[in-house]
Amino acid sequence: MSDVITQYGQLDSVFADGAMRLLRSGYAQVSVALLRSLFAEGTSRLESEILYAQMDAMLDELEFADCRIWRHDDGTRYDAREVVNDKWVREFKLLERRILPSGESEHSLRPVALAVMSCIDAIANDTIVLSSPRVEMIVEALTKLSTAVNPDPEAQRADLVAKVEQAQRALDEFDASGGKLPDDLDPIAMYRNALDLMSQVPVDMSRIEEMMYEERNNLIDSFHADNRPGGELIAEYLQRSDDLFSGTDSGQVYNGAIKMLSNRSLNAQITARVRMITRSEALDSMDTHERSALERAWKQMVEGMHGVLKLRRSCSETVANAITQYDHDVYREYTALLKELYRVVLERGKQQTPLSRSPMLDCIGNFEAETIKYKLSAQPAKQPPPALFEADRDTLPTIDLERLQFFSGTQTLKVLEALESILPPQGEATLSELFNSIGQNLRREVELTGLMHYAVLAGVPVEYAKRSVYVCYDFEGNKKYWEAPDMVVTHKKLEQGKEPFNVA
Repeated sequence: MSDVITQYGQLDSVFADGAMRLLRSGYAQVSVALLRSLFAEGTSRLESEILYAQMDAMLDELEFADCRIWRHDDGTRYDAREVVNDKWVREFKLLERRILPSGESEHSLRPVALAVMSCIDAIANDTIVLSSPRVEMIVEALTKLSTAVNPDPEAQRADLVAKVEQAQRALDEFDASGGKLPDDLDPIAMYRNALDLMSQVPVDMSRIEEMMYEERNNLIDSFHADNRPGGELIAEYLQRSDDLFSGTDSGQVYNGAIKMLSNRSLNAQITARVRMITRSEALDSMDTHERSALERAWKQMVEGMHGVLKLRRSCSETVANAITQYDHDVYREYTALLKELYRVVLERGKQQTPLSRSPMLDCIGNFEAETIKYKLSAQPAKQPPPALFEADRDTLPTIDLERLQFFSGTQTLKVLEALESILPPQGEATLSELFNSIGQNLRREVELTGLMHYAVLAGVPVEYAKRSVYVCYDFEGNKKYWEAPDMVVTHKKLEQGKEPFNVA
C-alpha cells in the first residue's frame, strides 16, 4: 500500500505552523514586503518604537498605493502596533518582543519569519547555483567524509597525502605562472555558491536561540520543582546550565559550527576577506546591492553567533542567581553539629524527668510578669471594647492584572493565569478573594510574597492597604494562614493604540 496517508499525517504540524498559515493567508504579500523593508541590511532586531514609527509610515504608503492591508470593520486601517502585536506576535508568531536592560523593548525575527522570507526568496530566485564550484565542494565534502569513516588507517593516510600533493601542485603552478590563479576560475559562480550556502544560517541561528531560551526556562522550572535540599543541588544544576548547549540534540549538531564562529582570529580574518570580495573588480558585472549581500549574510552569521554565546553565558548566570549559594563544606559541618546536638538533647530527655533542673537554668534571671488574667481583671468595669470598623472597598488600592504580569516570573505567571480565569470579564475582585479561590498547588507562600513584591514594583501603595487573610499551602499540603495587604485586581480591555505590558 502507498504511504500517502502517513505522509499526509506528518504534514499536519507543518501546515499548522505560523509560516505556512501566513503564506496561505490573504496578507502574506504585504507582510513579507513589510518584513523585508523593516529588517533590511542583514539585521534581525529593531527597537520597538523605531519599528512602530517606520511601519506606520510604510502602511501610509501602502494605503495611498491602494494595496491590500489590514482594516477594521469600519474601514479604518490597523496601525503599526495592532499589526505587530495582534498579527505578527500573537497570531502568526513571526516576531518576539524582549525587554532590554535599559527598560526599552525590541522586536526580533523568529525562525518562522526567517523561514517565510527564505521560502519567498527561493521561489522568486531563478539563479542557477549548480556550477563547477558547487560540484567541487560536493566532491570535497564526500572525499572528506569517506576519509573520516574509513576504518583503514593506511587508506586515511593516503587520502591526506593526496590532499597535500594536490595543494603543492596548485602552489607550484601559481609560482610558475608568476603569481596568477588559473583562468578557468569563475568568481561570480563562486560568489553565488557561497551566498547560497549562507542563506540557511540565519534561520538555524534563530532556532538555536529559541531552543536555548526554552531549555533555560525548563532548567529553572525543574530546579524549583526539585524537593531535595538546596545545598545538594547547586553543583548539579550549575553543571547542567554549563552543559545546556551540548546536552541537547540540536545543540550537539551545531556545537562545532559555533566553536568555529567564536574563534576571534578566524572571525576577523573572514570579515576582512568578505569586505575585500565585495569590493573586488572581478565582480564589477554585479550590481552594488547584490555584491553587498555576501557582507550582510556574514554579518547575520556573526550576530547570530554572538547571540548564542551570550545565551550560553546567561544560562549559568540565570541559574546561579536563582539558586541560593551554599558553601558545601560549611553546610555539611553545620548539619553534623545539628545532628549531634539533637542526639544529646534526645538522650537527656530519656534520662531526666519533666521537672528536672535544666542545664541552662543558671543563665536565666528572675523576672516578674503580669498575667493575662490580672490584666483583664484590672480593667475598669464599664470600659467598652475597641470599636470595629468595616473596610471601605473603594479605599483599597487598585492594580491591573496586565501590570502584574509585566513584572512576574515564570511560576508567578501561572498563578496570574489562574487568577485571570476566575476574574469576571471587565470586572474586578479583591486579591485575597481570587487567591483563596485558585488551586491548592498554586497557593504557595513564596508566590504570595512574589505578588506583594511585584505590586510594590508596580507602584501600589501597599503600606496603606487594609490587611486580609490569605490561605496558603506548603509543599507537604499543610494549610498556612498569612495576613498581607489587600488590593482590587482589575483586567480592563486595553484602549486602541495602547501597547500591552507583555506581548510575548
